[in-house]
Amino acid sequence: MNVTKLRIANEPGLAPAGVYFARLATQLRALNENESARQAALDAEDRRLEARYRAKSTAPVRRRVAHAEVAHAIQ
Repeated sequence: MNVTKLRIANEPGLAPAGVYFARLATQLRALNENESARQAALDAEDRRLEARYRAKSTAPVRRRVAHAEVAHAIQ
C-alpha cells in the first residue's frame, strides 16, 4: 500500500505527502531555532552566575608574614 495523501491537523481533507512533510520540516526547524536560542540564553546566564559566584567566593589575599616578623612580634 502506498500512502500519497495525509491528514494535516486542524485542516479539512487530505494533503499530498510531500506537502505534509515539507510543513512538518518547517515546523521542526522553527522549533529547533527557538530551542537553540533558549539554550544559548540559559548558557549565558549560567556563565554569568558562575563568574559571579567565583568572584564572591574567592578568599581575600593575605600578606605572608616573614618568619623574622613573627619572631619579633612574639618577643
